[in-house]
Amino acid sequence: MIKVAGSTFAFGDLSLQDSCAILRDMGFKYADIGASGWSLFQEWVPQQVVQNIDDPKREGEKILQVTSDHGLEIAELFICDFGHANNHPDPDKQSETLEKYTKMAKIAQVAGFKSLMMLPGDVHNAEHPWAGDLGQTFEQAFEVAVSQHKAMVEIAGEHDLEHNIEACIFSVAHEPKNALRLLDAVPGLALTLDYAHQVQLNLDQDEIEPLHAHARHVQAKQSAPGEFQAKPDEGVIDFGRVINKMKADNFDGFISVEFVSSPEVLEKGWDLREESARLKQILDDAIEA
Repeated sequence: MIKVAGSTFAFGDLSLQDSCAILRDMGFKYADIGASGWSLFQEWVPQQVVQNIDDPKREGEKILQVTSDHGLEIAELFICDFGHANNHPDPDKQSETLEKYTKMAKIAQVAGFKSLMMLPGDVHNAEHPWAGDLGQTFEQAFEVAVSQHKAMVEIAGEHDLEHNIEACIFSVAHEPKNALRLLDAVPGLALTLDYAHQVQLNLDQDEIEPLHAHARHVQAKQSAPGEFQAKPDEGVIDFGRVINKMKADNFDGFISVEFVSSPEVLEKGWDLREESARLKQILDDAIEA
C-alpha cells in the first residue's frame, strides 16, 4: 500500500513539536523526521531533532512521544551525513561516520523508525562544487562508499532497520547507472528515490523509472531542469505517472512530500506549507484514481 508522508524538515529550522503540528494540521498521518542539522546541507535542511546523540534511549523516546502526541506514524530518519561525506578520504572521518551512524541507529530503533537515509558519498576533487579538492578519483570515492555503506547496512540490520541512500546531485550515485552499480555492490542497500535529482541531469521519466525496482522509500518534490524545486503544478514530473508506476510495482511503503527551505525558494516568497499541501493533494488524488 502506498502511504503519503510529510517531512518535518520541509519548513526550516522548526522544533519537532512545531513541525509535527504543521503536518497534523495538513492531514498527514505519516512523517519523515529531520536529523540533518549538522550535515553539509544544513542551510537547506536545518532541522536537528537529536540533541544528545549519546543518550539513544532518551532521544528515541522523545521523538516517539512528540510524533505520537500529534497522531503521526514515523517513517524514515533523514540524516544525509555528519558534516562531511561518508566516503571522505580521511579514515578518521570515515570512522566518525560509522560511530555516529551507530548511535543514530540506536535512537531510531527506540523511536520505531522503518529506515535511515544517508547520502551516497562525494568525489572529493576539483569538479565537485563543495566537497573540496582532495585528489580523490571517482573510483577511489566509489570504493570507499561501497565499504561504508556495507558497514551501515550491517549496523542498520542489527537495529531492525533498513539503510537507504538518496541518489542525489553531485554524488557518486547521481547518474542512474552509478546508482545501480552501487546498489549491486552493496547487498541490502536500497534507494530513497527522489526524481528531482535526476531531472537535473535532463533525464525524462523513462530514464528514471528503472530506479523504481530498487526504491524502498520515495520522496516527492516538483522539479524542472535548472530548477531543483518547482511549484507542484509548474514542473516536469508527472506524479500521476509516478504513482501509477508504484501501483504497478505493488509498492508497499511511503512517498513523502519533501520540499526544502532553500534560499532560492524563500527569496521567491514561497509558502512551503501551501506548496506541500498542494503536492499532497496531487499524490492523494493519484492514489485514489
